[in-house]
Amino acid sequence: MHTQISSQGIAALIEQASRLIHSLGYAEGLYPAQWTALRFFSEAPASARTTAGLARFQGMSLGPVARTVRTLVEKGLLARAANPLSRRADLIAVTSSGQDLLKRDPREAMAATIEAMPSEQREALAVAMEALLYGLFALQRSHDRGNGGRVNGGSEPVSEVD
Repeated sequence: MHTQISSQGIAALIEQASRLIHSLGYAEGLYPAQWTALRFFSEAPASARTTAGLARFQGMSLGPVARTVRTLVEKGLLARAANPLSRRADLIAVTSSGQDLLKRDPREAMAATIEAMPSEQREALAVAMEALLYGLFALQRSHDRGNGGRVNGGSEPVSEVD
């Protein structure tokens, strides 16, 4: 017997999963935004590893992102280096302590849960999440145009140089 699930029901499930994922992100003395920053600086192309690059990726203004980076530098998890392409924007690197911490990334628990799914479910989830994100990015861009285009919702490529 096949039960039809409403779009509202699916949206509620995604919202609940999002809240749970966010709460699991408070780990190892870091906040979810700090984990996001560590992951970004570990995974992004070298030329994008700047505070502005992280801000673009997250679709946030520079101030809060700069505070997150500063905190991670103070904790010894990130380090600043001169950027040969821009005197205004330091390049950010994950330190060895930051790399060690990333080995205990709470996102790995989610990846393990997904890995335990049958391959057909993983593929369906990937396709559905990609479609959902593209739709949400389009909605965000439309919203941003109505607000003077201040925030890009993370839809810009992270490989841009400051």
